[in-house]
Amino acid sequence: MRAVLLLILFASTAPAAAASCIAIIGTGSVGGALGPLFAGSGHEVIYGSRSPDAERVRELVKSTAGGARAALPAEAAGACGVIVFAVPWEAAEASFRSLGPLAGKIVVDVSNPLDVRDGQVVAIPVPNSGAELLQSWAPQARIVKAFNTVNYRVMLDPAIAGGPVSVPIAGDDDNAKKMVAELVRGIGLDPVDVGPLRAARYTESMAMLYVSLLIRDGPAYEFYLRPRP
Repeated sequence: MRAVLLLILFASTAPAAAASCIAIIGTGSVGGALGPLFAGSGHEVIYGSRSPDAERVRELVKSTAGGARAALPAEAAGACGVIVFAVPWEAAEASFRSLGPLAGKIVVDVSNPLDVRDGQVVAIPVPNSGAELLQSWAPQARIVKAFNTVNYRVMLDPAIAGGPVSVPIAGDDDNAKKMVAELVRGIGLDPVDVGPLRAARYTESMAMLYVSLLIRDGPAYEFYLRPRP
């Protein structure tokens, strides 16, 4: 009996090692990479798309293991305890606010708030960070910033980086960060806790440099956060 009570107590206080359902809001390059990877780690995946019956979305569902499906964004978000928000910044607020009640849900923000015009990154269009704005739009959600510094090609094949790739994780809820860290490990990347959600300001700046190099004329660059030898 004592062992059973201890097991119940542990299960009620420890962060879950895996999510039973992950909603991927956005089916672009990043959402389209993470969905199959999470499904391959044993998670149920529901894609949230404004056009769930579009051929491109149907092909993504078909390529995703584990009985994945697509639905409208609010339906996908409502069905899962973990939500990956992978929407371009210009559509972020309207999309995020349309998801419905998010209290208690873990929201993994992989977006980057970049204002790109005429082929140039001209500004960071937020006073602090995009992740902090998401938190202000859904105060009872558990927002975690992650994956925004890693190109989707590296997510799909970490070996092309020629060494370990760390994923900075920022958030104010320690258990939520631990859950996201397990997702990171599950796809072959290394999580690193960089502190509270306000640290997303720094990781989003990393992405600004990355994107500004990517869209200018000349060679594209990758850079990887990894431990000092």
